[in-house]
Amino acid sequence: MAEVWSAAWSGNLTREAKIAAISTLSVCGLGLAAYSLFRWKSSPRYDWQEVGKLSRIMIHPVKACRGLEVREAECTALGMKSSDGLFDRHYIIVDGENRFVTMRQKSGLALLRTSQSDDGKNLLLDAPHMPTLRVPLNVPVTNDVIQFRLWGLEVEGYDCGVSVTCWLDRYLESSGNKLVCYTPDLQAKRNVDDPKWGKRMVHDKSVFQDISHFHLCTVASLDDLNSKLENPVTMRPFRPNLVVEGVKEAWIEDDWKYVRIGENVILRKTHLCGRCKQTTVDPETGVVGDEPLKTLKTYRCMEPSHLDYKGLNGMPVFGIKLNLQSRPDTIAVGDTIYASY
Repeated sequence: MAEVWSAAWSGNLTREAKIAAISTLSVCGLGLAAYSLFRWKSSPRYDWQEVGKLSRIMIHPVKACRGLEVREAECTALGMKSSDGLFDRHYIIVDGENRFVTMRQKSGLALLRTSQSDDGKNLLLDAPHMPTLRVPLNVPVTNDVIQFRLWGLEVEGYDCGVSVTCWLDRYLESSGNKLVCYTPDLQAKRNVDDPKWGKRMVHDKSVFQDISHFHLCTVASLDDLNSKLENPVTMRPFRPNLVVEGVKEAWIEDDWKYVRIGENVILRKTHLCGRCKQTTVDPETGVVGDEPLKTLKTYRCMEPSHLDYKGLNGMPVFGIKLNLQSRPDTIAVGDTIYASY
């Protein structure tokens, strides 16, 4: 464009050519201004208000199994990543027919603990009356690729091997179970294809999370729920990644549109988190009851006018789901939490 402008004012062009050049520059300038205005109008406008502190960070390496509590983690476009390199929900258990397995079918998964070996080379699985299983974190690319559907969306992962299958079969008392691992060379879920929430996630992908990358709950909301329960529950049955304390009002997170953690990480709320039978599994015993789901249903179901009502399909709500809005960055326990409404 600079060359056109220079030529327009040089003596090398006719009057008509100069007029044409200036017209071209004007059109380009208007187009650039219009594009800049569109970007400005379509970009989120944040009105940050300090709402609390990040009190806990939890990562669940294997979907539906007990999670790890860490002091810091990286928020990435495919979920939470611990400082040791373990991603949230990048492993999943599927049965002999390649259907994913959760605590709804096998409540004993609540007692299946994950950790990382001291040398950082293995994922360790521990469960009652079972020997520790060492699963190499570097899964051979020659292993079978397992293709399956997770809530209707196609996804795939590497089979972690026969020895893992034998261990899982013994613990779960069923046959054909496989531990499946996602690696970056495989197909992630295209969230835009999700029939419920896809329109809110056009450019997002996920791995073995239900759909959104992050799950946030507040202590204030848990306290309110526990005030209505005969036997209070901990945060573990809700399996969040992020726990916020110091929030002054229970359930106010329902209204947050964006969440900022510290100075650099911004998360975009995608939808409220509907709750199912999985919350009724005691995380310390694996025993199934009817709370806290029974009580949540009495006062935490959304009205038909709510934007998320159809997608929730009648489920009560506890917590919010979010995706990464900013560039990836590290967060830590104690970070200040800000919300934009």
